[in-house]
Amino acid sequence: MKNSSKNIFWASYADLMTALFIITLTLFILSYKLFKNKEAGLEVLQAELLLRSDQIAEQEKELERISSYLISEKNLADSLVKQLENERGRLLVMEEEFRKLKEIEEAISKLDSRYFTYQPQFKRHVLKSDVQFATGSAIIRQEYHGMLENAGKALKTLMDSLNSELNIKYLLVIEGSASKDNYTRNYELSYERALQLEKLWTRQGIEFDQNKIQVIISGSGTGGIGRVANNERLNQRFLIYIIPKVGTIDTVDWERLDQISSELNPETEEEN
Repeated sequence: MKNSSKNIFWASYADLMTALFIITLTLFILSYKLFKNKEAGLEVLQAELLLRSDQIAEQEKELERISSYLISEKNLADSLVKQLENERGRLLVMEEEFRKLKEIEEAISKLDSRYFTYQPQFKRHVLKSDVQFATGSAIIRQEYHGMLENAGKALKTLMDSLNSELNIKYLLVIEGSASKDNYTRNYELSYERALQLEKLWTRQGIEFDQNKIQVIISGSGTGGIGRVANNERLNQRFLIYIIPKVGTIDTVDWERLDQISSELNPETEEEN
C-alpha cells in the first residue's frame, strides 16, 4: 500500500515537473520570440535613426549652404544700398552743381552791356566796339585803350563777383578773330592780337585771381563758329568765354546732402 502511494506521488511529481518544464519552455520560447521581435524592431528603428541622422546631416548642410547664400546676399544687398546711397549723394551734388552753374551762367550773361554783347547760342561775349588793326599788325592803337581798359575793368568786376562755392574754378578765354583776306598768318595774328589785349589789361592793373581764374589766350584766325556773314571787317574782333569748372568732390557729407535735398525739394518737406 505504501509502495503504491509512493508510486502515485512520484508519478504526480514527475507530471508536475514535466508541466513546469513545458510551461517554462513555452515561456522561454515566447520570451525569446518577443525578444527577437523587439530586436528586429530595434534594428528597424536603428536603421530609421541612421537614415534620419543622414537626412538631418543633409538638412544641416543645406541650411549651412542657405545661410552662406543669405549672408552673401545680405552682403551684396548692403553693398548695393551703399552704392545707391553714394549714387544718391552724387546725384544730389550734381543737381546742386547744375543749379549753381545755371546761376553762374545767368550772372555771366550780365557782363556790362556797354562794352560786351552776350551770344547765348555760343555762350560767349563779343566786344561791342570795333577795334581795327592795320593789315598784318597786332598793335592796338592808342585810340582804343580807354574803351578796352573800361571793358577789362567791367570783366574783372564780374569775375570777382562770381560765386566760388563747390570748388568752382573758371577758364577765361580771350580769343582773337581775323577777317578773311590774302594775309597768310591770320591764325597767328589773331592769337597775337588777343595777347596784346591781355597785356594791355595787365599794364592797366587789371589782373584776375589766379587761385580761381585761369586766363587762356587763343586765336581762331579766319575760322570758328558764329562769324559775321557778308562783312569780313566785323570779324576783326575779340571774343570772351567764361567757362566754370566744378572741382571733384571726394567725400560725401550726408547732413549737407539732406540739407541740399530739402532746399531742392521744398514741397516734399512741406508735405511731410
